[in-house]
Amino acid sequence: MQNQHNQNYFEQSVYTASPAKLVEMLYGGALSFIEQAKNAIAEKDYITANTKIVRAEDIIVELNISLDLEKGQVIATNLRDLYNYLYKRLLEANSKKDTKILDEVYRFVKELKDIWSEVMKKEPRNPQESPVDRKILDLSR
Repeated sequence: MQNQHNQNYFEQSVYTASPAKLVEMLYGGALSFIEQAKNAIAEKDYITANTKIVRAEDIIVELNISLDLEKGQVIATNLRDLYNYLYKRLLEANSKKDTKILDEVYRFVKELKDIWSEVMKKEPRNPQESPVDRKILDLSR
């Protein structure tokens, strides 16, 4: 029952989050999955490690495809390069079950999350609809 309540709360948080908050949540999710993968490798639970690394890979892919290269120009291009690098490193970490590579990816993602959080604090609050809301609106036309 508690798990269902937590899941409902999480889903509601995602549906009501601003696009900026969603990015922050994705970074947090990637960090969590990397930690879980490291723990699974330490316990020699390679199936769980694979699952968690793949979840982190999926998040990096989502962050990458959400970049707007026209608006973001140089910054977006640099982020794309970094996301591609992180994705390749996650693939390598998964094939080798290498926690040192996971540590490297974790540090990069943590730094990105910290920077993103700082930017969010400094940006004026301008309520925007979330991407989920936009998709719903687009379907109703």
